[in-house]
Amino acid sequence: MHRVSQQDHARSVRPWLWASLIAVTVIAAAVWAVRPDPTGCRTAASDAGLRPATVSMPRTPVSQWIPITERVDPPVLAQARYYTFRPDVACSFPDLPSDGYYVGVPTDEYDGSAACGGYVDLYGPLGSVRAQIVDHCPGCGAHQYDLSAAAFARIADPGSGVAQIGIGRVHNPPPSPDLVYRIEEGSSADWLGIQFTDTGNPLSRVEIRPMAGGGGHILTRRPDNFWTISGAGDGPFTALVTDADGHQVVVPGIVVDPGRSQHTGRSLYALPAQVPAATVSRPMSSAVTSAVAVCS
Repeated sequence: MHRVSQQDHARSVRPWLWASLIAVTVIAAAVWAVRPDPTGCRTAASDAGLRPATVSMPRTPVSQWIPITERVDPPVLAQARYYTFRPDVACSFPDLPSDGYYVGVPTDEYDGSAACGGYVDLYGPLGSVRAQIVDHCPGCGAHQYDLSAAAFARIADPGSGVAQIGIGRVHNPPPSPDLVYRIEEGSSADWLGIQFTDTGNPLSRVEIRPMAGGGGHILTRRPDNFWTISGAGDGPFTALVTDADGHQVVVPGIVVDPGRSQHTGRSLYALPAQVPAATVSRPMSSAVTSAVAVCS
């Protein structure tokens, strides 16, 4: 029998031993790679506060101020003409002071009285002035305007009779204390005519509804700036008034009392300090967390 020396035995064992050691090393490395890291568990647990199952809370209304401010359109080049206004202006506004700042607009801008009650800023060689649209100027061409004597004198020499000016429409001018309405003479349960003044912006729509109940009515605007409806009834009515800039006001207690101007105590819009808070939605959420990593 051939004797195996210690040296030969060592040579024959060494390959098996090295293979075993390599296998153990690979297994240990694999175990270490998949072993939960305590730091990782802590990170996962803390991250779980941000990422795991999230329950969104309902949107919470947050009050924010949405200001209504005065705005003036960029001026366009125009021509002003000196004009003496008569009391019977096309917009039917009563009791206009003779020294007021007024303007009459051409037919396309008058638009069947849609411009009545609006304001424009006028810029001339001698200064500027704010004037109210109260009249129709059938003889005016595009960009020609009749100005009252007082308004013309603020921006140009009255002796010239005509002046080159800039004109820009005013949105949301500071309004009068409150909206005023006037029932037209001859109004009754069968037919109603109503006019609103001190509106700030021109009006675009008027609706009424009997306060006792019943259907509503959209009124028709006439070229003389009265809003009319047939068969509305005796009243009193509640009116919903809308201006050309989209502001609205509800006016209750309108009575059929022809000829009288009645203050409503309400305005279509308020100055910035008086604007009520509008409700807008802003998302607010809260996370509900659970630990998804199990460390052992």
